[in-house]
Amino acid sequence: MMDNSIISDKAQLPRLWTATFVKVAAANFLLFFSFYQLLPILPLYIIEKFQTDNATAGIVISLYTIGALACRPFAGFLVDTLSRKPLYFWTFFAFTACFVGYKAVSIIAILAAVRFAHGLFFGISTTASNTVAIDSLPASRRGEGIGYFGISVNLAFATGPMTGMFLYEAFGDTIVFVISLALCIIGLILVQTLKIAPKEKKPHPPLSLDRFFLTRAVPQFINFIFVGFAYGPVTNYIALYAKELGIGGSGWFYALIAAGLILNRIMTGRLIDKGYLIHLVGTGMTLNIVAYVLLAFCHSPVTFFVAAFLIGTSLGLIFPGYQTMCVNLARHDQRGTANSTYLSGWDIGIGAGILAGGSMAGHFGMHQPVFLACAIALVIADILYFTWTARHYLRNKLEG
Repeated sequence: MMDNSIISDKAQLPRLWTATFVKVAAANFLLFFSFYQLLPILPLYIIEKFQTDNATAGIVISLYTIGALACRPFAGFLVDTLSRKPLYFWTFFAFTACFVGYKAVSIIAILAAVRFAHGLFFGISTTASNTVAIDSLPASRRGEGIGYFGISVNLAFATGPMTGMFLYEAFGDTIVFVISLALCIIGLILVQTLKIAPKEKKPHPPLSLDRFFLTRAVPQFINFIFVGFAYGPVTNYIALYAKELGIGGSGWFYALIAAGLILNRIMTGRLIDKGYLIHLVGTGMTLNIVAYVLLAFCHSPVTFFVAAFLIGTSLGLIFPGYQTMCVNLARHDQRGTANSTYLSGWDIGIGAGILAGGSMAGHFGMHQPVFLACAIALVIADILYFTWTARHYLRNKLEG
């Protein structure tokens, strides 16, 4: 009898892996893989082709982040206002076309414009993809679905950069651009075959701040800025820090982050749906502090790589948790805004962390103070979470 009951309960669970969800997750992976594949080779490509210096290449590369951040509030508004499939398809198409632009231009100022445009279309298309994916999820399994959807980004992060670098060293830069372009075209085909119900024709509410920014999620937005601030220096300076410590194989640092992220995302979503959202995010926030303290004071490869895995593990709790909070604080017609608010916090934090980290490293002549500052920022975030953010969510959530 008990076995039959368990089977019956499973049969009653609403379907998660629908055709729409699978296609959006696959297209999202292809978009992010194409982007991450380009990441390690782009500085080399710019310096070699345009005969410029590291500083100029760095400015051009950073325009991608600036473009993504600039469009985030408007991306949410567009996703909530326009038909989602055409918006998703055409911004994905423009994102794909930018790979041709990198190779076609011969003036660095035009390359900078292409890089900025790439960020703009990335910001809108990823906001649309997150929203389409969430729309396809049953409410009772939303946390689980968000966790699985995030794995598409984590897999791209784990495999894209090393693939791009291998291809560049073996065959040159052209093959990297061609493969990125081809993968994005496959992604476009997947997006085109999506079956998304057309938006109901309703009178649009008057323009207000919450059409561009989810004001109900201000505490989540602020907390996520701190999390992004801590991760920013990891994206740019971990190889330099490893060199200072005399630790080789820094590429494994990112692989271990991705491993921690993927393992935890698989488990976290189901626990969120069972009502453990507040506890899981709190655990992730505290574990993140431990990871950065280990990183700031590490003197051996073991501690260095353990810190990487713990960063990934903590982010595997934090990412789906904060996104679920933002979505549950929003009305159904504000899901695009909720996703853009969540992603904007991350973008702002990453950018601020990279800028502050570079300035601190230049001032102190080393990177240890940078990661110590990250740990301090996360302590502040942890205090904010338990005293403000979690309580605000429980008082104001509309769903979940």
